Amino acid sequence: MRGFCRGNAVVRAAAVAGALVALVAGCTSGGGSTTDAQAAGTGGAAARPSAAATTSPPAALARLTITPRDGSEGQSVTAPVTVRAAGGTVSTVSLRNADGKLVAGTFNADRTAWTSTEPLGYDKSYTLAAVAANADGAATRATSAFSTVTPRTFTLPYLFPGGPGGPKTVGVGQPIQVRFDEDIVDKAAAEKALVVTTSPRVAGAWHWFSDREVHWRPQHYWKPGTKVTVKADVYGVGVGNGIYGQQDVTSSFTIGAAKIFTINDKTHTGVITVNGKKTRTVPVSMGRGGSYTVDGQTIYFTTQSGPHIVKEKYPVKRMTSASYGLPKDTPLGYDENISLAVRISVDGEFVHSAPWSVWAQGKQNVSHGCVNVSPANAQYFYSTFSWGDVVDIKNTGVALPFAAEADEWGVSWAKWAAGSALN
Repeated sequence: MRGFCRGNAVVRAAAVAGALVALVAGCTSGGGSTTDAQAAGTGGAAARPSAAATTSPPAALARLTITPRDGSEGQSVTAPVTVRAAGGTVSTVSLRNADGKLVAGTFNADRTAWTSTEPLGYDKSYTLAAVAANADGAATRATSAFSTVTPRTFTLPYLFPGGPGGPKTVGVGQPIQVRFDEDIVDKAAAEKALVVTTSPRVAGAWHWFSDREVHWRPQHYWKPGTKVTVKADVYGVGVGNGIYGQQDVTSSFTIGAAKIFTINDKTHTGVITVNGKKTRTVPVSMGRGGSYTVDGQTIYFTTQSGPHIVKEKYPVKRMTSASYGLPKDTPLGYDENISLAVRISVDGEFVHSAPWSVWAQGKQNVSHGCVNVSPANAQYFYSTFSWGDVVDIKNTGVALPFAAEADEWGVSWAKWAAGSALN
């Protein structure tokens, strides 16, 4: 029994000693190290590692890209200036010219980009300063100093019709006319800047008649009621030889009723229609034919065939043969004030009142090239027709030349469209 009790005491002593060892082991273990007791799977709570403090690395700084780059020269005045941020957002942007004037701009929805919204000035210096922030709010700063293109000279387009002082309603035969005040070398660049918008939509084409003049028309006469807007967005456009567009120009006009005066020289008679309905039959007397030579210049007296377009009109117009080289004191010379004169060509052809030739109207040609009509018919024509209306003369034997403000409708569509610099 004593042996048993002693043995029992020994076991209890060993257990106490073992507990003390475990306690000591639990107090001295740490830092993720592994003790023998833990390796053996004993020690209870001592097997749990202690919690260690953790920290995230800082976010990378945002990166800024500015266009144009610092030091750039000869930059376009219409290409947008941009600021873009990668790995962050754009906080602020300041774009100023040399006078300190701010250039307007706008941010995109997530503020990762800024874009200028107004054109720059020619031959100007600009400074841009931008700030971006990353996810932690840390700032990135960047700057760019640049200058814009310096033109040798400028060109300004003049638009007709619809421009300042021009008619706002024109006839179905009126082409769009654009005249530049400088010779255009890069016609394709200039033509790309010309935009025609119509309602209803109408297809058409440009045709260059010279280095300064280009016209646009549909394949067929305009439809009455069509509304037209022409934009010459030439600012910032280089058209060759150091020439740039001075400023953008816009015109708007409306196509009126379809008024056409068709004249047949074989019958010496014309028919006026308005929107396809015949409104008047008019006896006429046109160019007598033949020619006269003075000082080596030959002057012809035949009215030209082809679709003429009304260009201007005068209640009274002084007309003198000296204006085309025929002195007043020659057999066919004259200097007179003519009533109700409507110009239909740049060659001096008019439809006008001619009471002196009423006897010949409807029978034979006696004029120097104009279309003579009676005072009553002249008053009707003058009151009814205006810019862009059509006077189509047939069968005189001499064709109106294909030229600006001459025969722009009598040529094939293929020939017209071939005059585009973009064809």
